[in-house]
Amino acid sequence: MTPADCSSTRGDAKGLLIVSADGLKFYESVAKPAGELKTSGTSASGDFAFTGEGMTWKKYEALEIQSNKLVRTESSPMKSFAYVRCA
Repeated sequence: MTPADCSSTRGDAKGLLIVSADGLKFYESVAKPAGELKTSGTSASGDFAFTGEGMTWKKYEALEIQSNKLVRTESSPMKSFAYVRCA
């Protein structure tokens, strides 16, 4: 979420999000698409299956590039987070 999350030397980059072709990786969890995602040139959205800390859950996630930031919006409860690109 901040540039400091990109290069933590203590392993505590809690705001780091790694986006790949097959899913999302957070500090203590991973999310894989749980079905077909709706995509465009600047966005992707759909249900994701999460695993982390011995738990599993599903959640709707929307990812969109806005003004050189990645905005992630999740459901239940509805929240949005903005991420900067790591250099």
